[in-house]
Amino acid sequence: MRLRRRDFLQAIVVTAAAVPFSGCGSDDDGGGSTAADPDAEFPQGLASGDPKPDSVVLWTRAVPVSGSGSVKVRYEVALDEAFESMVAQGSVSVTEDSDWTVRIKPVGLEPYTQYYYRFKAGKMVSDVGRTKTAPTADQDVNVRFAFASCQDFIGRYYHSWKAFLEQEEPVDFVVWLGDYIYETNGDPDFQLNDPNRKIDIQDGIQLLPDSDPTVKAASSLADYRGIYKQYRADENLRKAHQMFPFITIWDDHEFANDCWQDHSTDFNEAKGEEKNTPRREAASQAWFEYQAADVDWDAAAAFPNDLTIYRTLRYGKHVELILTDQRSYRSDHVIPEAATGGQKPEGAPADVPTYAEAGKLSAHSSLGSRNFVRKAGFDKIEAYVKPTMLGDEQKKWLIDTVKGSNATWKIWGNETQLVQMALDLSSFQLPALFQGNYYFTVDQWDGYRTERAEILNELSGVTNLVAITGDIHAFYAGELYVDFDNPTPTPMAVEYVTAGISSSPAQEITENTVNSSDALKNFGLGDLVPQFDTILTSTSPHYKYAKSLSHGIAIMEVDGDKEVRVTFVQIADVKSPTWDGTAERVKFRTASGSNTVEIVS
Repeated sequence: MRLRRRDFLQAIVVTAAAVPFSGCGSDDDGGGSTAADPDAEFPQGLASGDPKPDSVVLWTRAVPVSGSGSVKVRYEVALDEAFESMVAQGSVSVTEDSDWTVRIKPVGLEPYTQYYYRFKAGKMVSDVGRTKTAPTADQDVNVRFAFASCQDFIGRYYHSWKAFLEQEEPVDFVVWLGDYIYETNGDPDFQLNDPNRKIDIQDGIQLLPDSDPTVKAASSLADYRGIYKQYRADENLRKAHQMFPFITIWDDHEFANDCWQDHSTDFNEAKGEEKNTPRREAASQAWFEYQAADVDWDAAAAFPNDLTIYRTLRYGKHVELILTDQRSYRSDHVIPEAATGGQKPEGAPADVPTYAEAGKLSAHSSLGSRNFVRKAGFDKIEAYVKPTMLGDEQKKWLIDTVKGSNATWKIWGNETQLVQMALDLSSFQLPALFQGNYYFTVDQWDGYRTERAEILNELSGVTNLVAITGDIHAFYAGELYVDFDNPTPTPMAVEYVTAGISSSPAQEITENTVNSSDALKNFGLGDLVPQFDTILTSTSPHYKYAKSLSHGIAIMEVDGDKEVRVTFVQIADVKSPTWDGTAERVKFRTASGSNTVEIVS
């Protein structure tokens, strides 16, 4: 190790088994590879993440040219792009046990400082990465960061990342709010078939064995690793990681759609309970290997104790980022997919409605279970079941952390939408079966409304709480209340929801669902889809902005103790291989102490 600036500068190498390693190496480049193309040695580029005042995690994947064996990887960290002011260097050997992923954590760095880093393997040198440490908790600095989610690769292109890289000013970091990968290939519910933009799943679970055996969901460690490798090879995503540190959490698709704990919902329980702990553990291990997150993975522990991702990062005087995990500890959805309309929760008294009163029409369907659920009936059922989204331990941690923070702004990195998302169809010319007030999806916080009210009530005295959210594939800005049905005169917090980088928008998914059913079209539901946002905002006035047919990324600027400003960078088309350079920007502000959303332009 060559030391500069601070004598105690050191590096910790974290492998897939989370084994600390002292990064003391010689000046030998190591390896002996003769690869002609650096991408052959570093095919997924490099990345950094979880910046703290004295450390940041650095990542790459260095594959052996021979396809097997170990690779000796050298790392270098410097204050300048030419690497003349080196602050750390060392080497480590990686093997297929971690899929040749490399995780370095230099510590003892200077706060709020830009660094450059690179890796070497054999004769090959990686691209140069740029990263930045966090300011100390007492540093009075403004903060600018991006937040993003949902980047389906199948038949879709990452023009949102291109717009971010080419048209936006630099940010301090990027918060990733989940659905970094999609675990399926060609799922007809929301994915396209494009031979130029597809993934290969080595093993997998066949989702449509009778009609298309190529439609699969990942099931093995090799499957999940393979998907990350294909996603991380995208040039725009690689560039974003190269230029900015990421702070990353997962949502459902890093494991399985609408998952809870170690259960998937691939078949709506038509094949029985969908508990698969080895699959969940494989997904968690692959996420750990492919993200530059400052967390520990314990190979000897069983899910969910193998990996804890909820955590907090302080960024100067004004920002505390609190990140939650809304999949690992949540209860099952209140209405089981396998249930019929005549059923109700086990042991429920007479005043608890049947599932039919919540819109459950048939067994083994997400309709009336996770999606398009009748509000009045569901609310009574949910109040009896009282499911949890976070689990008791994480819920207490969240409340204590937010209430205990002395940062000006408490930013809750929240995977699924908090704002109540109801659509009232009572006034439309529809069959009586479809008239009523519906939750769009109860996979988000609407399905866990008792716990949501408990948390928001606990946090209602906190000044300047802002939730940033992904998952729903739409741009929303809204104001939060403990009880959305009986709101107080002033909101208790605000929420900004970013659309997907590329994933099928909420309105597009709705349109595809309606159009795939002659019955739904004939009943007139298809005519309502273009009115999606109008119906939403009229039913749910706590939405101050809604754009349910878009893609893109969001930028937040924290202006000290004055205000936060948010820009939604909206991209219309991600299905064409080339981007026309068009991006619409809509801007908002939340003044300190106001708990309100104001549209600026």
